[in-house]
Amino acid sequence: MRLPHHRRRLPVLGAAATAAALLDAAVVAVAAPAAPPPAAAAAGSPFDVPNRGADVPFVEHEAEDAATNGTRIGPGRRQGTLEGEASGRRAVTLSGQGRYVEFTLTEPANSIDVRYSVPDGVTAPLSLHLNGQRSGSLALTSRYAWRYGSYPYSNDPGQGRPHHLYDSTRALFPTTLPAGAKVRLQVDAGDTAPSYTIDLADFELVAPPAARPANSVSVTEHGAVPGDGGNDSAAFDAAVAAARAAGREVWIPAGRFTVTKHITVDRVTVRGAGHWHSVVTGDRVGFYGLGEPSSCGQGGNSGVGTRVGLHDFAIIGEVTDRVDCDQTNAIGGALGGGSVVSGMFLQHTKVGLWLDGPFDGLTIRGNKVVDQLADGMNLHRGISNVVVEHNLFRNISDDGIALWSEHQADHSNTIRRNTVVVPMKANGIALYGGRDNVVTENVVADTQDQGGGLHVGNRFSAVPLSGATTLSRNTTLRAGVLDSNWQFGVGALWFDARDGAMNGRIDVTDTDLVDSNYEAIQFISGTITNVHFNGVRINGAGTFGLQLQSPGSASFTNVVATGLGRAGVYNCLGEGAFQITRGTGNSGWDGPPYCGAWPDPVHSNPTTTPTTTTTTSVAPGGNLARGKPVTASSANGGFPAGNAVDGNTGTYWESVNQQFPQTFTADLGGVVPVRRIVLKLPPSTAWGARTQTLSVSGSTDGGSYGQLVASAGYRFDPASGNQVSIPVTGGHRFLRLTVTGNTGWPAAQVAEFEAYAG
Repeated sequence: MRLPHHRRRLPVLGAAATAAALLDAAVVAVAAPAAPPPAAAAAGSPFDVPNRGADVPFVEHEAEDAATNGTRIGPGRRQGTLEGEASGRRAVTLSGQGRYVEFTLTEPANSIDVRYSVPDGVTAPLSLHLNGQRSGSLALTSRYAWRYGSYPYSNDPGQGRPHHLYDSTRALFPTTLPAGAKVRLQVDAGDTAPSYTIDLADFELVAPPAARPANSVSVTEHGAVPGDGGNDSAAFDAAVAAARAAGREVWIPAGRFTVTKHITVDRVTVRGAGHWHSVVTGDRVGFYGLGEPSSCGQGGNSGVGTRVGLHDFAIIGEVTDRVDCDQTNAIGGALGGGSVVSGMFLQHTKVGLWLDGPFDGLTIRGNKVVDQLADGMNLHRGISNVVVEHNLFRNISDDGIALWSEHQADHSNTIRRNTVVVPMKANGIALYGGRDNVVTENVVADTQDQGGGLHVGNRFSAVPLSGATTLSRNTTLRAGVLDSNWQFGVGALWFDARDGAMNGRIDVTDTDLVDSNYEAIQFISGTITNVHFNGVRINGAGTFGLQLQSPGSASFTNVVATGLGRAGVYNCLGEGAFQITRGTGNSGWDGPPYCGAWPDPVHSNPTTTPTTTTTTSVAPGGNLARGKPVTASSANGGFPAGNAVDGNTGTYWESVNQQFPQTFTADLGGVVPVRRIVLKLPPSTAWGARTQTLSVSGSTDGGSYGQLVASAGYRFDPASGNQVSIPVTGGHRFLRLTVTGNTGWPAAQVAEFEAYAG
């Protein structure tokens, strides 16, 4: 059993110390080790990586490592499954009264923050027991989770492809518990959700509410009333205006205040009693500097907010749909000139911090940003000399941290000692163009789709990369994905020059890529040159150490790979298209390159295997095959077997052409009664009607199969939904289709394979 994971927050630095630390980081970051450091430890938790990632004030316990009589699920790596979207790719599901997960505190605590999932459409309590005594319950809801379809996603289950299955909630205990105390989440009478899946719990010893500063203007002096449900927006605006005019701070006392607009801040500090105590919540709540862009064509302002302080309160929104033109972010606008954002808790907004430049000089430190429907943080356009450090970004629906140099270069920024966990889409940390930016000592874990752990690209109309970009002393855990569009792996660390050649210098030093889902390092699109690796440890990768899909060049020194699933290098470009300059100290990724069909990943990292392994995937509407392991006798490039169980009829499995028979096999994870199989093709009328000739067989052990349905022709017609239903009987773990003909295409085709018990 692993120990719980935790870090302590560093003391806040003064301006001079911050500047000195920034200078030191910039100097040290480019220093390459003279010899290969030891292989990276295969850390399971993002908080187990020494001297990297955010220092945080809580102790994190993974549910799968706690005492439980529930079902431990995982490991699994597929988005849209409860195990695949969990931190560490494992969790615990509680189904039925009396089921529990119980955490033993290793340090005193008086609070809990739980990451959980309940089925879509459910709002229900879950009982909380402290040292054997029931102490109320936590209110859990699916309202802010469960997204469907393709970008920008929806709340319509009919779109298929469910993901973003988790949310989080937090509560203070009535008393402080000592180390050794037991905290149990248990399904009691009245806890009505069909199931509860618990990913992790953060336990913190929260300080009492801070005292009001002497030199402050309280929002309550201007009419704000905590907890009454009234709209306090006007009171907040009035308090900000009065404090700015008098050169004083704005004070938010302990309590819950409702704000339904953007509070504009410039040359003023807004401070709370601690983010557990002072909470500002409401539809469209946000704190914005000057320079706020228009919201879907409405409003906006000009200028730059300077000398702004936002400290020690929570901003909790009500955003349930992603509307990209709408400014429904927790913190926005332009905040420069020595502004500081620290000690904040940001939840249920579109983006935690979306800042629009140009501006210079901002510190973002010690914040917890969770459950967002787009980016965790984005520095957009011409932003410089920003320090982003010791922040946690978790359950983010786009990039965790992004520097986007659209039209104007972001430059001279430092992203250091942050932790990014389970970004649902895109990357943990991404640099889109810009110059002279440093990314150092960060940890990224458990990426999900259309991105990897660390990314550098000339993309999205960004000013092309120039100067020196430094990636140093970073760690990725289980990063990289099977991209849902490309249908091949994206690297834990990847480079993309699709908007134009990328030739600004990039240094990657002292970096650990651990248990990567597919390839560890990837080059794709355009021409990419002037990339230099020194001291990179690849400790486990599902497919390749290096995946080359674009021409270019890079130098490699002290790059050591172990535990590669398929081969050292993927390269179908031809000899000389990508020039590798080999220095000393390289090992583990030599040998002839692989070129061929995309292979399934093979993972050998022992830290992803729990004592008890039960794979439980999401099954919307009772579909027993959704997200389950599948295999096929062959697959045409870009159309793998997994497409047939991803909940999206827009993707499909297709076998190689002109080679019948072909088989498709689904593993339901255990012997279950099956009454019908539903096969679907994409709904577009462009497909045209077709008949596929197929039979169905079943097995309880994967070895001996018996025929369930004899071979027959099944008509797929777009006019009637392009689907067929096939009755079957009996209990089965494995179901197999054998396809011998297709009148519409010389290959087997299945967009969705669904199995139902009724």
